[in-house]
Amino acid sequence: MGLTVAAMGGSCLIASESAQAQWQQQGVNGYNVAEVRFNGGLFRETGRGYWTEYGADGRVKYTFKETGRDDWSVYLNDASRNIQLQIDVHRNWIRLGDNGGPKRDFYSITRASRNEGRTRTPPKQSPRAERARTNGRNVQQVYFAGGSFKKSGPGRWTEYNAQGRAIYSFTETGRDEWSVYLDDRSRNVQLQLDLHRNWVGYGQNGGAKSDLYQIQSSSREQAARTPRQPVRPTPRGPSRPTGNSRDVNAGPIWNQQDAQKKCPAVAASQGGQWTGQWRTTVQGKMSVCEIRF
Repeated sequence: MGLTVAAMGGSCLIASESAQAQWQQQGVNGYNVAEVRFNGGLFRETGRGYWTEYGADGRVKYTFKETGRDDWSVYLNDASRNIQLQIDVHRNWIRLGDNGGPKRDFYSITRASRNEGRTRTPPKQSPRAERARTNGRNVQQVYFAGGSFKKSGPGRWTEYNAQGRAIYSFTETGRDEWSVYLDDRSRNVQLQLDLHRNWVGYGQNGGAKSDLYQIQSSSREQAARTPRQPVRPTPRGPSRPTGNSRDVNAGPIWNQQDAQKKCPAVAASQGGQWTGQWRTTVQGKMSVCEIRF
């Protein structure tokens, strides 16, 4: 049984009573979600494999093709603008990316509803298979280009750079099936080690997160040898560049003068050095600084 919607006249978008009866607030997951609302509009599944974004006035804004689903998310693509979305009903965020690149939290989901006609639920694995795979419940370390995060004690994690030097320490604030959540109160920085999408999400002040590092590998076992440097070394400025560089999200940068203020701080927070290069990735919303490590 599909999701039915009443005819829309003019700018009105009103769901029929029968459709409303199908949608439930309980038990929504990535396989059965059919509509999500946010302040300013909603996304709705409007056909097999297709979604539509509506504005607050009920007008159609954009259409998307569904490219996949997993336990908690639906993935959408707008080929005309080369925009990709992730509707994450576990964290209650709609995440946006472009050109197949990293995503950032964009809209906070205020309500999610499911289609009762969609009966598929997340596949269950045997206890043995569950124990064998690395997931958010058992992960002990993750690696990315330029460093790693490792569990360094009960409720404690440490970030190491490419040279094995401990640069930041974090408190573990929670886990779920796919992720570990970390907090560095000294900088008011929050991280999400997302093992489903293989990204480390970065946020500040408890706000929205952006993809920061792509996870290359992960392990549920502690490494036999763990760097023994102090958790937070004496500050000596940015580490000496080694020739490797990457773009790091810095929020909106308005001009060169603004970049000269923001990029050095972003570089210092990553233990690197700003190359002097920056670019805007989403107009008015997100820019990146090129950092050398």
